[in-house]
Amino acid sequence: MNTRTALSWIAVAALASLMLGAPAHAAEASFYSSKQPYIAPSQSDIDAYSPAPTGYAPVATESVARHGSRGLSAYKYDALLHRLAATAQAENGFLTPEIGKEFSANLDAITAANVANGYGMLTGQGAAQHQGIGARAAQRNKQLFAAAAKTGGRVVAETSGESRATESGENFLRGFGAAGVKLEPRPDLLYFHDVENPDGTEKAEGSPERERAQAYEDYVAAQTGDGGTIAAALQYIEAKPRSVEAANDLLSGIFTPGFIAAIGTDKAHTWYNTADGSKGGAVACAPGADTKADPDACGDPKKSIKSTVDAAMSLYNLYIIAADMQEENVATHAFDFAQYFAGRPADAEWFGYLLDAEDFYEKGPSLAGHDETYSIAEPLLDDFFATIDARVAGGDVVATFRFAHAETIIPFAALLRLPGSTVAAPDNAAPTSDADVYDDATNPWRGSQVTPMAANVQWDVVSRAGIDPATGAAYTPLVRMLYNEREIAFASGCRAVAAGSNWVKETELKHCLTGTAMTESPLIAAATPGPTATPTAEPAPTPTVTPVTQGAGTPTTPATATGTLAATGAESPVEPALLATLLLLAGAGTLALRRRRRHTE
Repeated sequence: MNTRTALSWIAVAALASLMLGAPAHAAEASFYSSKQPYIAPSQSDIDAYSPAPTGYAPVATESVARHGSRGLSAYKYDALLHRLAATAQAENGFLTPEIGKEFSANLDAITAANVANGYGMLTGQGAAQHQGIGARAAQRNKQLFAAAAKTGGRVVAETSGESRATESGENFLRGFGAAGVKLEPRPDLLYFHDVENPDGTEKAEGSPERERAQAYEDYVAAQTGDGGTIAAALQYIEAKPRSVEAANDLLSGIFTPGFIAAIGTDKAHTWYNTADGSKGGAVACAPGADTKADPDACGDPKKSIKSTVDAAMSLYNLYIIAADMQEENVATHAFDFAQYFAGRPADAEWFGYLLDAEDFYEKGPSLAGHDETYSIAEPLLDDFFATIDARVAGGDVVATFRFAHAETIIPFAALLRLPGSTVAAPDNAAPTSDADVYDDATNPWRGSQVTPMAANVQWDVVSRAGIDPATGAAYTPLVRMLYNEREIAFASGCRAVAAGSNWVKETELKHCLTGTAMTESPLIAAATPGPTATPTAEPAPTPTVTPVTQGAGTPTTPATATGTLAATGAESPVEPALLATLLLLAGAGTLALRRRRRHTE
C-alpha cells in the first residue's frame, strides 16, 4: 500500500467523534476584515447538508483552505507604533501619563507575544481551527472513508510551501485522523500569485506558472502605480473626509490634539520602520527575537506612518490581529487593543472598509471588464476538475486537501462567483464620486466573509454504478459545495440536477465555470434532494437583474472560457431569459521550509 497513506477508518472515526461534538463558536465578530477568526458551522448548518440523490454514493472529496489564525506577518505595525509612541512620550503627547504607559506596555506585549510564537506563524487558535475542520470533514465523509479503508484509498495533502500553510495542513490532518500523510509542496498551484516561491526559489523560466505569476505581478504593479486605475480608486477612497475623521476620532482617545495635529507635518512626526524611526535608518528588529530563525522579526524599512490615517490604520491592524492571538495573549505578555475601539464601532468599520478595498482591487472582483486578478486561479479550478476525473477513471485518491493563503482564496472565490464575490467596481481611471469606486454601501464584498482565517472551499463528489440510459455512457458524477463548511449553491447559471438541490453534474460545472461544451441534460431522473442550507455568508441583497459585460461592454457568451464580473451595486439572480448571457460569468516526504513572509496573507 502506498506510504502516502491508506486510511485507518477506526482512527478517523474515533478522532472525528471526539472533535465534532460541539464546535467552538465565536460571536460574529465585527469589522476584523480578512483577519476575522474562523467561525465554525453550527449544528443546524451541518444538519442542513443535502444527502446525495438516490442511487449515488460518495467517491471523493477535495478542498482548498486558507491557513488558520496567525500572528503579525512581520515586525511592522508594532514597530511603527513603538516609534510614534517614543515621540509622544518625549513630547507629552499622550492624554495622560497613565494612558501613555499602558499604550507602550500593550505594544511591548504584542511584540513579545509574536517573538515567542514566531512572526507570521500559526497561533494556537489557528491550529484548533484546522483540527476542527479536519475532524468535521472526516465525520461528514465517514461513508467514503470507511470504504476507502477497505480498498486502499489514499489521501493527498498539498501546501503552498509557506510555514503557516503547512502548519495548517498538519493540524487539519491531525484532526482528520491521518497525521501520517506528508504534505506535498505545490507552490505552482497554491502560490500562483508570486514568481518567487516561499522557499526562496523562483518558478521555472518559461513555465506557464511563471508566465502567469509574472503577468499578474506586472498587471497589479501597473494598476497600482502612477496613472493606474486601481491606484486612483484607492487614493479616492483613502482621501475621503471620513478617513481623516475616523483616524482623528480614534487617536483622540490616546493622544493630545496638538500631537495628533503634528503627525505627518515634518520629519520629527513622520516615522519609518527603522531602528530610530528615520528614513534610511538601520533595520528594525523585534527585541529578543532570534532573527536567524525568524527573519520576519525584522521589518521592511520602507513602511512608514506619514499621516493620522497611517497611524490609525497601524493601530487597527494590531486590534484585528489580536483577535487571532487569544491563546498567546497571556500574563507574561498580555495586551488589550480592543479598549481603543470601545465605543467606536463606526471607526473600526471604516478602517475595515479601507483594508477591504485593497484586497478587493488587487485580488478579488476588482475592475469591470477585467479578469486579471482572478483568472490567475484558473489552474486551481482545473485541478479540482482533474482530481475528480482521475478518481472517476479508477484512481485511488479519495481526498485531496490543499492549504494556502488569502491570495489563493480571494481570486478563487471570484472565479467561482461565491457569495459576496460577484460584483466588480467600475473601471474608472478618474473617479469623482463613490459610484466610481468599490463602495461597501453598494458592493457585498467583505474580507471577513470572503476570506476569514481558515476560509475553505470544499467539494464533495458522488457517483453511481451502471450506464445512464439518457446518455448511453457511465453516469456523470455529481458535485456539491461547502463554503466555510456551509452548503451553498453553485454560481448563477450552474443548473442543479433538480429543483431545490445543490448537487450539480460535473459536466454542467465545467460548462458553467469554464465554457466546456455540454451535450447531456443537467438534470437527473427521479432526483431526491434533501434539505438545503441557506447561505449565511452575507445578508441577501435587494434582487436586481444586471447584464454582465465582457471587455468594453460586449455581452459574455457560452463560448468564452473566462469572463468578468457585474459592475453593479447588488448581486443579480438569474432569470431564464438572461441565462445565456450570464452562463459564463467569472472568467471562467519531509518538507524543508524556509520561513519567509512577503505579502502573503
